[in-house]
Parts: sequence; structure tokens; C-alpha cells
Amino acid sequence: MDVESLVDAFVSDHPSRAVVLQTLRGSPVCVQRHASQVFPAASLMKVPLAITVLEQLDAEQVVPRSDLGTTAYPSLLEVFDEQHTFTLRELCCLMLSTSDNPIGSYLTDRVGMTAVTQTAQRIGAVETCMRVGFTDDELGAPARESKTTAADMSLILEYAASQPHLQSMVRAMRNSMRNFRLPLRLPDELPVAHKTGSLRGLAHDAGILCGRDRDVVAVFLTDNQPDTARVSIEIGDCIADVWRLLDEDV
Repeated sequence: MDVESLVDAFVSDHPSRAVVLQTLRGSPVCVQRHASQVFPAASLMKVPLAITVLEQLDAEQVVPRSDLGTTAYPSLLEVFDEQHTFTLRELCCLMLSTSDNPIGSYLTDRVGMTAVTQTAQRIGAVETCMRVGFTDDELGAPARESKTTAADMSLILEYAASQPHLQSMVRAMRNSMRNFRLPLRLPDELPVAHKTGSLRGLAHDAGILCGRDRDVVAVFLTDNQPDTARVSIEIGDCIADVWRLLDEDV
């Protein structure tokens, strides 16, 4: 079985699944299935949000913990006292590695949704738009209003990887705490700079696999799925099989 057949098996009979595999380094690989189909972006929108903050604000500006909001859900911010301070760069990195929503809400307020959309479109991600933030009131059905495509997320990741001033956010995604999709079946020591997105019926993962002989952007978007836990495993199985076919260690 070749790479295209593996991807076809993942998207087969599933109109709400999209995949892009694109080489950044090494022997060329380029596979796209439903790449231009528009999906709710969910927390994938935190990637262009971080780019916007790091490019438009002073990344070393200090923010006290007391300026950041709260949530009814678990948040890493709860382990810090009110006097703790962060730089904007640190907040971007914490948001990407843990998908923390209060941080996402604060950073969205700082730059605005229009600026995030404009950043994505400047990169070439013309179908990507931010229409909703990350407060508790915006979760659930409203969270589906921000949009992206697999092709757009590939472009956004390629841009981040190519820019020296964005390497801190790439390192943050390499240290993601949510490793149940792309990295699931891959070696623990393999760098996977990725960001997940999750809503009811929706399971995304978009990242860069940094292997021995090649680096590959891998974007898996899914929606209207009856069992997102199973989809997460299918994403992990698919990319592990692809990685093995590319003669990389699994």
C-alpha cells in the first residue's frame, strides 16, 4: 500500500474528513484530499492567533496573572498565584502547548479577531477566518463559527516553520500536552510540532513531523464524527503507517 492509498482509506466514505501531507524537507511527498473543504477551526485558530500576537505586539511585554480570566474548566493558570507574571511570548507558547482557553481569550482581546483573519489571509490562508473567541460562553455551538481548511492550515504551519521570529511557538507545539492524535503511534523522541482542535463531533490535528530524513506537514481535519475518540486513534494509525512507508522510524 502506498501513501495515497493510506490517506484514501482514512477519508473513504467520510465526506467530512480532509488530509494534507506536504514535505518541507527531504524527498517530496504531496497528498491532498478534500483540502479546500471548509471546517470549523476550533482551537486550530490559536496558531494564527499566536502568529498575530508575536508579529504585532511586543512579545516581551509583561502580563500579570491577575489580568488573565478564569474558566469553569481546567486551566494551567490555576497553578500560578495572582502575582505571577508572564511575557506575551510565554503566554503564546503556553496557549499552544496546552490549548489554554483563558490565555486564548486574553490574546484575542489584545489583537482582535479581524487582525487574526488578516494574518491568515496574508499568509495565503484565504478561507481561514476568526469569528469567535475562547471564553466559556463561546464554547459549544458558537465555537464552530471560526473556519479553516486543511490546505490553509498547511500554509500556516509552513509559514511558522520558515520564520526565525516564530520558532518559540514551533517549540511550544513540539511540547504539546495533547498527544493523542498525530503522535499517538510515533516514537516519543520524534519531534511533532502540532496543534489539536476538538469540539463535539470534531477532531483535528495539524502539525509538522521532524524525522531523520524528512520533515512533513500533516493536517487531518474531521467533523460530524460519531466517535471522536476512535477518530483520534485512526489519525494516529494513519500517520504512523505513512511514516513507516516513508522509511522513518516508528
